[in-house]
Amino acid sequence: MSKVQSAGGEAAKAPSDARYVNMTELFAIGAHNMKDEDRLTVLKRLSKPVAEAKPGELGLGQIEHMTVWEEIVAATFLLFVVGSMLWLPIAVVIFAIFVRSAVAWATMTVVFVALSLHPVSRVHSMVHSPLNYFIFKYFSMKMASDYPIDSKGQYIFVAPPHGVLPFGNLLTVHAMKSCGGVEFRGLTTDVALRLPIFRHYLGLVGTIPASRHVARKYLDKGWSLGISSGGVAEIFEVNNNDEVILMKERKGFVKLALQTGTPLVPSYIFGNTKLLSAWYDDAGALQGISRYFKFGILLLWGRFGLPLMHRHPVLGVMAKPIVVPRVEGEPTQDMIDTIHAQFCDSLIALFDDYKGLYGWPDKKLLIK
Repeated sequence: MSKVQSAGGEAAKAPSDARYVNMTELFAIGAHNMKDEDRLTVLKRLSKPVAEAKPGELGLGQIEHMTVWEEIVAATFLLFVVGSMLWLPIAVVIFAIFVRSAVAWATMTVVFVALSLHPVSRVHSMVHSPLNYFIFKYFSMKMASDYPIDSKGQYIFVAPPHGVLPFGNLLTVHAMKSCGGVEFRGLTTDVALRLPIFRHYLGLVGTIPASRHVARKYLDKGWSLGISSGGVAEIFEVNNNDEVILMKERKGFVKLALQTGTPLVPSYIFGNTKLLSAWYDDAGALQGISRYFKFGILLLWGRFGLPLMHRHPVLGVMAKPIVVPRVEGEPTQDMIDTIHAQFCDSLIALFDDYKGLYGWPDKKLLIK
C-alpha cells in the first residue's frame, strides 16, 4: 500500500497568530459556562502564542502536577467507567466459570441486557461536569488552533489518530465548549454504544453511531461533528515508531462535507496512540476478527497492568477550516479527490508544525 508522509527532523513553524491554551486553567475559571463574549475575553487572556512556546512545552515537557486526591478521582473514573470496556468482559467470564445458580444467571442476564439496550440521551451538564477538571489535568490537556473557530459555525472536525481508544477525541467534546464555544457530536462504532457502563458515558456526552445516515441527520439539524476517520483498522498501527493513520482511501467524510456544504477542519490529537499499550499478532488474525465485529479485540493494558490509561499528555490541534461548496446530488470523484488531497496536505503540515512543540521532533506522520 502506498503512503504519504511528513518530513522527519526539525519541525515546521505554526502560523504566527496560532494560539494554545491549558484546558485545566480554562475549565477551572468556568469558561464552559460563559457567554461567548465573556468566554472570548477569558480565552484571550489565558491563551498564549504558539510561536513563543519552547520545544515540548505543549506536550511531553509540561506534565501537570496532581495531588494524590486529584489523581485518585481521575483514575477511579478512567478505571471503572472508561476501563469497563476491558474489565467487564473479564468479570463476565469469571462469573460464568464460578457461578452455577440459575437465579444469579437470570438476574445477570436481565441486568446486562437492560444496561445494553436502555436508551441513553445526551446530558448537557456532562460537558460542564467538575470531573472534567481532573481528567484534563490527568492528561495535561491543551488545545491549539491556527485559526479562530466561530462558535456559531458548523464544522466537521476530522481528528486522527484513532489509537487503541480515541479518548483524546472524547476529551475534545468537553474542551471545545470551553475554548471554541462549539458543541458537537462525536461518531463511534455501534458496538461501543452497546457496552454497559462505557456506553452510558458515550451516550451522556452525546456520541452517535458512525453511519452516513446518522451523520447526515445531525448535520442537517445544525450540529458539528467529530470524526476519527481511521476506525478499528487504525488500532493495529499503534506500535509503529512513527504516527500512522489510514486515510488515503477513506474519503467518505469529504463526500459528506460536499453534500452538506460543511467546512472540514483538519485536526490532530497528539498522544492518542500512547494512552494504552497493546499487543496483537503479526499474522493479522486479531485484526481480521476486529474488523468483522467492528470493534478492537486485542490484548490491552495501561498503568500497573490495569485497564487504566497512562498519564500521557494530550494535545489537540486544529488547522484552518477548508471551505467546501454544497453540491446537490452526488459529488464527482474529481471533486472528492481534490478536496481530499487538500485535506491530507493540510493535515501533514499541521502535524509538522506542532510535533516539535509536543516533544516529537523526529516523528513522521504516515498516511496509508
